[in-house]
Amino acid sequence: MNCPECGAPETLCQTRFDEFLVLEFTDAGYGAVHHLTVTAYMIQHSSKLTREGWLHERELLREFLVENKPPAFIRKQNRDLVDSGKRTFKIKSRDGLPVINKTTWTKTILDVRTENAEVYCADVSVWARAVLEEAQGLKI
Repeated sequence: MNCPECGAPETLCQTRFDEFLVLEFTDAGYGAVHHLTVTAYMIQHSSKLTREGWLHERELLREFLVENKPPAFIRKQNRDLVDSGKRTFKIKSRDGLPVINKTTWTKTILDVRTENAEVYCADVSVWARAVLEEAQGLKI
């Protein structure tokens, strides 16, 4: 059975995501694209988010890739917006239902190679750009 959200075989997407987080937190070379890994994965797995959370993640990805804003700048810019005490919307889904119906993506986390940090970062960037392009075309 394939993942009903990204189309990856079985639950390989979640396994791969978990492996990537370990890589990113233990090697700074891989960690350089952590912001793209998490955002692209969450957009493709919308059941983890509310509608507002999904739209927020899509906007974050756009800011990273189109406006070339670095993660530190985004964190500072959005400090109050995402502060749980001040935020006016929920990010995490409470019902686990997908926000979007898309189940086939041009690229998934399974298209990312891990042989070295340079290849990994390039592949994550290509995957994230494909996700953004497709997500921007979705009406939710």
